[in-house]
Amino acid sequence: MSEPLLKPASFNKFLYLSGILVILFTACNNEHTHIGEKEIVERPEDINLKAEDIIHGTLKDILQNNRDISDSFSLKNASYIQHLYEQTSFQPIWSAKGEFEPWADSLFIFIDSCHQYSLFPQDYYQQKLKELKTELILDTSKENKLDAAKWAYSDLLLSSAFVQIVKDLRKGRLLPDSLLIKDSTLTPSFFSGQFQKFKQSPLSQFTLDLEPTHIEYRKLKEGLKTFLSKANFKNYTLIRTNDSVKIPGLVYQRLLEEKDSATVADSAIADSLAIAAAIKKYQKRKGIKADGKISSTLIKRLNNTDKEKFIRIAITMDKYKILQRLPEQYVWVNIPAFYLQVKDCDTVVLSSKIVVGKPETKTPIITSAITDMITYPKWHIPESIIKQEILPGLKKDPGYTLRKGYTLTDKDGNEIDPYTVTWSKYKEYIPYRVIQGSGDANALGVMKFNFPNKHSVYLHDTNQRHLFSKSGRALSHGCVRVQAWQELSEYILRNDSLFSERAIPVDSVKTWLALKEKRVVPVRKKLPLFIRYFTCEAKDETVVFYDDIYEEDRRIRETTFSDK
Repeated sequence: MSEPLLKPASFNKFLYLSGILVILFTACNNEHTHIGEKEIVERPEDINLKAEDIIHGTLKDILQNNRDISDSFSLKNASYIQHLYEQTSFQPIWSAKGEFEPWADSLFIFIDSCHQYSLFPQDYYQQKLKELKTELILDTSKENKLDAAKWAYSDLLLSSAFVQIVKDLRKGRLLPDSLLIKDSTLTPSFFSGQFQKFKQSPLSQFTLDLEPTHIEYRKLKEGLKTFLSKANFKNYTLIRTNDSVKIPGLVYQRLLEEKDSATVADSAIADSLAIAAAIKKYQKRKGIKADGKISSTLIKRLNNTDKEKFIRIAITMDKYKILQRLPEQYVWVNIPAFYLQVKDCDTVVLSSKIVVGKPETKTPIITSAITDMITYPKWHIPESIIKQEILPGLKKDPGYTLRKGYTLTDKDGNEIDPYTVTWSKYKEYIPYRVIQGSGDANALGVMKFNFPNKHSVYLHDTNQRHLFSKSGRALSHGCVRVQAWQELSEYILRNDSLFSERAIPVDSVKTWLALKEKRVVPVRKKLPLFIRYFTCEAKDETVVFYDDIYEEDRRIRETTFSDK
């Protein structure tokens, strides 16, 4: 038998030495100049070769070793950027031989003017890129001009900014990253394709192709231009605290800022008389009642700066970006604006004032379609109202439902005498239905519009029609009361007649209403319905703002836009 080529001890030594060599080789391969270090080359022609190694190594560090690009910057969108650079073997894509490409200049211009798209320049490394551009272009010293590491740094930041801009124009900033990652349209190849378009298309066309086609979005974007032409983005003190002791000082600080004279000392030493005097002076200047009092209305007004208005525009424009494609015909309900519109091919064919839910009984966001209408409907009072109002009323007085004109029935439809029930034993619910019979006094009025939803809400007429004269109309239990209910029902019926021979004639419904008959009117052509919460829109190229009645935008501002 022949001897082995290596004895066991020698073989182990061989394995050990081989392992050392592999580690050393791997370590050598992982060595590259890091962002922040210098890599000066002799000629502009040599920049790309060195920058290629730095870009490749930096992305490897980020994706495999979870390292930040530098002490002060983390690189967003690294996996998408990796795909961009794989197309060029990690060569710089925004510069060549020590000069920025024309499309890099376009991106610099976009970042500086991105307010026009309701975007924030600081989200795209504006300040750092300006510094790098100044050093690389204006400084003629070899240390900056031929520093391949600095060119690599600017390239990576531009790529990251580009990908983020595409995401923000297409999808906005309201969706969590977990959803964006699952979005089948936001693939690495999508961003590569967008980069090729960016290089070849005018900037205006490139952005237009990414943004929503919704006509109201386009109007708001035009209105934004007018807003920006007059806006003052000075940073004012925001009065946001639950500590009532701090509020007077913050109000005084904010009032002093109106004249650019605020100091911390001023607000710290101000007494109640000085604060009241400052409030009165402000109120007189604004033409409002000068009572010198701190109120929620005053605080809301002081917080409503141009900067905060811009953020509300940004939130609204982003809501359009996550809105599905709308059909030709649909009903649009905007909760904060207190209006309903019927749109047909982007034309408003019907508009109505509405009453929506109170802040404690909010009207929900809903996407559905109107399936039927009911003349002289009964009101089956929902569980939420029974719990909050009916049950407490019955505990105080069993005759509560009788006085309100409500009927109690069991599951079989048998009427229940409220005086025979021990109401004190119920805490969260009652085993009975509460129904208000049809009639002119019914809370639903004489017409109800049904659509599938999990919230048990609907559109309807009302027996409190005087409420439509109020400017603030967040007054209902959650359903939407429609002033122009008759016009809406007749539009639906006429639309149905074009679609189906079985459509109910308008005259038949008018007859049932005149006779005060309860009838279910099926809608043959289901009319899509969108109930949404948009606190601003453009009218005649001017942005109109509505009260944030449910404070939804405030919550988004404090989370998604907290650093703005």
